[in-house]
Amino acid sequence: MSTTFSSAKHFLLATVPMLGHMRAESGIVCELVKLDPHLVFTVLLPKAVAPIFTRELTQWSVTEGDLARIRVVGIGKSEKAEPGKTFQWIFETVHAETLELRETYQSIIGRGLLTCTETGTVFNYQHIAPPSAVFFDMLAPAFAPYVKETTPDVKIINLWISTAGEILSKYGKTEHGGMADWEARTNAVFENGKDGGRTFEEVAQSICKEPDSGKLLPNADGVRLFDYEAVRASGPPPAMMMMGIIKQATQFADASITATTSMFEPGSSKALQEYYEGELGKKVFNFGPLVPFTMAPYKAPPLAAQAPFQPVYDFLDSHPPKSVMLVSFGTLFYPSQTWQLEAIFKTFLETRTPFITSRAPALYQPLDPELEKTIKESGLGLIVDYVPQRDILTHPSLSSFLSHGGNNSMFESIAAGVLNVFWPLDADQPIHAAYMTEVIRTGEAAQPPARGGKIEGTPMAVAEEFKQILSEMKSEVGDRKRKNLMALRQGTFDALKEGGEVQKDMRACLRFLSGEA
Repeated sequence: MSTTFSSAKHFLLATVPMLGHMRAESGIVCELVKLDPHLVFTVLLPKAVAPIFTRELTQWSVTEGDLARIRVVGIGKSEKAEPGKTFQWIFETVHAETLELRETYQSIIGRGLLTCTETGTVFNYQHIAPPSAVFFDMLAPAFAPYVKETTPDVKIINLWISTAGEILSKYGKTEHGGMADWEARTNAVFENGKDGGRTFEEVAQSICKEPDSGKLLPNADGVRLFDYEAVRASGPPPAMMMMGIIKQATQFADASITATTSMFEPGSSKALQEYYEGELGKKVFNFGPLVPFTMAPYKAPPLAAQAPFQPVYDFLDSHPPKSVMLVSFGTLFYPSQTWQLEAIFKTFLETRTPFITSRAPALYQPLDPELEKTIKESGLGLIVDYVPQRDILTHPSLSSFLSHGGNNSMFESIAAGVLNVFWPLDADQPIHAAYMTEVIRTGEAAQPPARGGKIEGTPMAVAEEFKQILSEMKSEVGDRKRKNLMALRQGTFDALKEGGEVQKDMRACLRFLSGEA
């Protein structure tokens, strides 16, 4: 199969094999294609995940004509990750993809033929203008220098799939709590002769050690979170990867796109804009929650779409309104101490609270077999391999959502108007939990939280606290939280609708990339 047509405007996206990032970036591609009828968008990504990205494109309100201008091109030879090796597979695949991208990019700018290694589709670029802008996922920085060197006039767009507060706290200046001066600090160690024979990477990694001093993290919106509450469960990230991410955004990129709005975090959005535009001379555009956002009531998916998840829909349909809790931690992360989750599940059984959970995360740890058997026999719980989270959050039977607090999950719950109980595990999740809650308890039991008394860290304490949460959801406290959530939902919807903040930023981004601003 060969695809050929003409276009004078062409953008390219290089993404990574992570569902949360691909899901958000599919929205960026669709929204820009809808706004510019002359735009063709090529998406380059590892072969194994090309069908996933193609599927995600259909979740947005796009016409067949719009989809025809989006070319999803699988590259390389990657196959699906083996069970238990997802993180290793992601890093290896991204590294291999970087090497493949160079050859692929040359084919595109040379207006040649390009074959998707997953579908066999041949794309003809003879009548397609070379890309005038290349969009990079924040976790795929290694290809940016090559693009800038090969095609210096091409604009590079860095994609932050996160909120402004998180971006500043990790990748901003020291005053923001970030590590923007990381490379300079590492170089200073060598210049002052204090390297002690260590390699550059070893010195950088020592500087990367995440703080646990008990100081409040800087936040322009006044969110209170101790530094040790934001420490990653997986430990400090690889120094060179983090340094590459910072360099892509602050040096190679001409602009960055965020997955937030100034309505959601006005102080942090302003601080990020002042840093990028005022100090770095680079543009920043808020593309808002990169999830399909609608105020429409629940509509059951077509039967064909329901079929793979029929037990989930049957379970929800068999329970009364506002009664079922969804427990989902995305596709990567999972609590490392399963006894905590088991204590919560036992509390669900004791309080007769129906719930659904899944084994989807890459870091999933099996439950105690006896407990899993008890859950199944009770009829109160459903444990499945995967849940269509976005679709079922608006189901009338769903009452609440126990989540890790990833960017997509947080905004999907806001879109659905469903109360979220946060269990932050890694990455941007702690700061999202801090934004959305009054009480937060992360970190070690011996360390007091910035808000919310103390942490005891025992099965009994976990169970008692969750009983309190379930009780409050049915009380005036729950009513107040739902009222607050509905106001946030409406504000987010207003930011996303035609003429709102996000649409204005998307149009401004297109003008910038066209050389009009």
